[in-house]
Amino acid sequence: MSDKKRSALVAGGGLGGLASAVALAQRGWDVTVLERQSELRANGSGIYIWENGLRVLKALGAYEQAIEGAFYGSHFEQRDLNNEVIDCGPTPANRRLITVMRSQLLKSLEQAGKRAGVKVRTNVEVIAANARGEVQLASGERLRADLVVGADGIWSRIRQALGLELVHEQTREGALRTMIERRPGDTQEQDAQKYIENWNGLHRLLITPVSETQTYLALTCPHDDVRASNTQIDKEYWSALFPHWAHLIARADGPVSWGRYSVTRCKTWSSGRTAILGDAAHAQPPNLGQGGGMAMQNGLALATFLEKVQDVRDIPDALEAWENNEREIVEHCQKWSCLYGEISALPDAVRTQVVRSAMANPWSYAQIFRAASHTPTGTVQAERC
Repeated sequence: MSDKKRSALVAGGGLGGLASAVALAQRGWDVTVLERQSELRANGSGIYIWENGLRVLKALGAYEQAIEGAFYGSHFEQRDLNNEVIDCGPTPANRRLITVMRSQLLKSLEQAGKRAGVKVRTNVEVIAANARGEVQLASGERLRADLVVGADGIWSRIRQALGLELVHEQTREGALRTMIERRPGDTQEQDAQKYIENWNGLHRLLITPVSETQTYLALTCPHDDVRASNTQIDKEYWSALFPHWAHLIARADGPVSWGRYSVTRCKTWSSGRTAILGDAAHAQPPNLGQGGGMAMQNGLALATFLEKVQDVRDIPDALEAWENNEREIVEHCQKWSCLYGEISALPDAVRTQVVRSAMANPWSYAQIFRAASHTPTGTVQAERC
């Protein structure tokens, strides 16, 4: 690269945007993140980070802060409406799974960005971008850089402005998310290190410890089930669905968010010198716990493919090579996350048989965990955490 620093504008200060910004800055780029909110703030509660995500965090220098006080799950267990185990999958040492607060993960990337020289502008809304590396702000201001990265979420204005959208659909399912205090006796002793997903018809309850003191609850249901999707959690209704966990549901008194799942697919991930990633390009339901992991992984890969670019005119070719290398694994993860969600429509007894068969079959098991077992681009040289 020449003595003149290449410049990048990153629209969106979420996980994908910050990972991209950090990785680019570490490779000598002058990076500015444009964030619509008044501060870098995480939307959501707890978050799953699989082995591939942990490798990315290590490569970005955000690993130690991200995992501080994290919960390390020994098993991911699925149970039926009678609280009987459907499948109890261990998390092997070479495919670790941890959970932390989403805000902690975001802060770790923010701090890594500061160390790398990333600049952040808040209260800045990007409403459009073009292939020439120009962005338009809601204020009327126009900015230009050698590279623009649109990490502006499922309703991406950059994706729309570039005409890249192929599919953007919302699934029938969504989830209430909240945090409760974690107490001794919440689970039986043999279940203390497990993540437990409970099924009952079209409803799910996911119990996710994120630290010694906090547990994240996700209550999944069809968006048109008005009683179940109300953010004023109907504890009587949900406790009747999952009576074995009524003691946890009763403590759901904190802030509650509701989000309907989205799926986005694009014709391509870039146009000229502007690229999109994360939910803007490849949103997926959270069924495999890989939405954030795929966004961070793709952001690191983007910077890796741009690392040796010597001339701004070569950026479009580098972006094309990046997409050609990364798209298959990202879309594989998206496809299997969607497939996992579809089993919620099956009768309970049939679902039990399908899940047990899938997890016992080596091929389907490998497909489900392929992303978690993947070595992300840009992490091969990183010391294993």
